Amino acid sequence: MKKKSSIPQNILATMSIFALTISGCSQEKTEAPTPQPIPVSLTTLESGQLINSSEYVGTLEAVTRVNLAPEINGRIQSILVQEGELVTQGQLIAELEPTQQEEDVFAASANVQSQIAAYNQAQSELKQREGEKDATSSQVAGLRADVSRAEANLKSTLADLQRATADLELAKVNFDRSKFLVNSGVLPTQDLDDKTRDLNSAKATVTAREEASQAARSQVQTTKESLNSALSNLKVSQERIQGAKSNVDRARADIDQSRGNKGSIEQNLIFNRITAPVTGIVGDFNKKKVGDYLSQGETLTTITNNDKFLLNVNVPIENLPRLKIGLPVQILGDKNTPVVSGSISFISPLTEQNNQSITVKISFENDGSFKDEKYVRARLIWDTKPGILIPTNVVSSLGGQKFVFVAQKGDSDALTAKQIPITIGGIQGQEYQVLSGVNPGDRIVTSRILDLRNNTPITEAELTSSKN
Repeated sequence: MKKKSSIPQNILATMSIFALTISGCSQEKTEAPTPQPIPVSLTTLESGQLINSSEYVGTLEAVTRVNLAPEINGRIQSILVQEGELVTQGQLIAELEPTQQEEDVFAASANVQSQIAAYNQAQSELKQREGEKDATSSQVAGLRADVSRAEANLKSTLADLQRATADLELAKVNFDRSKFLVNSGVLPTQDLDDKTRDLNSAKATVTAREEASQAARSQVQTTKESLNSALSNLKVSQERIQGAKSNVDRARADIDQSRGNKGSIEQNLIFNRITAPVTGIVGDFNKKKVGDYLSQGETLTTITNNDKFLLNVNVPIENLPRLKIGLPVQILGDKNTPVVSGSISFISPLTEQNNQSITVKISFENDGSFKDEKYVRARLIWDTKPGILIPTNVVSSLGGQKFVFVAQKGDSDALTAKQIPITIGGIQGQEYQVLSGVNPGDRIVTSRILDLRNNTPITEAELTSSKN
């Protein structure tokens, strides 16, 4: 005999349906498909240079820039270049009317000719004085010979006088002896007459010799006086020659001076030609045109050479200890990326009181991107060190923490995107400076970041290598 169940049939039916439902759900769960890996791009991190820098805005100043101005007054006769034209050093820019300068040159030339004539006259006078001196020298030589002859003649006459005087003394002795002997009757009177005649003759001879000696002495005195006069004339001639030579030297100096003045005035004529002192770009002509009057020193235009620049930057005073000559600097372009490199070449010894800053000048070679007086950003590089750089667009944030996805292999060599927290420093260009969290050699995900979660399966769609 069968025993009946005490559970109502409707409850049993309900339990059966629930059991089937659970059984079906369990079967569905065990049969759910495995998630498909997301194809992503991967980049292998490499060591780079972390730059500690500061950016400032400065004003460009061309190293070679000149104001073109005339060195004389004048009216513009011609302008031979266009504004904005590239000119070379020495190229003719403009000309001024040379009327006054030409007249000055003509007058200076006439003065030179006048000084040359004065020089020639001084030369003629010198020659004349030298001729007079030569004549006087010849006269002096002749008079010296005359004096010698006169003195010889005087000596001869004195000798004759001496002999005549001796003869006179002998004649006197003979006369006295004859007179005594005649008076004594020893000799005839005729002997006394002879001795008397001899005595008178000796007296006459002495008188003649005395007169000749006196004449010879007078001749010596006269020729000596003539010689002294000639010597005095010779001295005067020599002094006149010195004066004539001084006149020649002065005339020669006057010629040199007049020629120098002429050259200076001719230089002024050259100043009518305004040329480019440097190679560069011609600026505007300040509304000056042909026919306008220019004063000496008045600016006609400018010439600027943009090949080399100085960038004037004001750096806050707190950075003064880090400033040094030669500090590297990057000049940034319109996209805030480095365009050219330079270095600090000047640090002002004074502080700007208005903004408490130090003016520095940065020297660099222009690559054609910059113009004079333009505002430019510059990055002063304080120091560099090895590190890692990661593009800013691959870094995500969660609760103030920065993360990147790093590709890691599991037990089955399948790749998963591991969410790794990182510590970042400053932004360097379009990249973060990474201080910790990842290492060189790690492969980071660089695409489909928003589709990823921690441990999301991934597959490598493209492999790139970036040196930062």
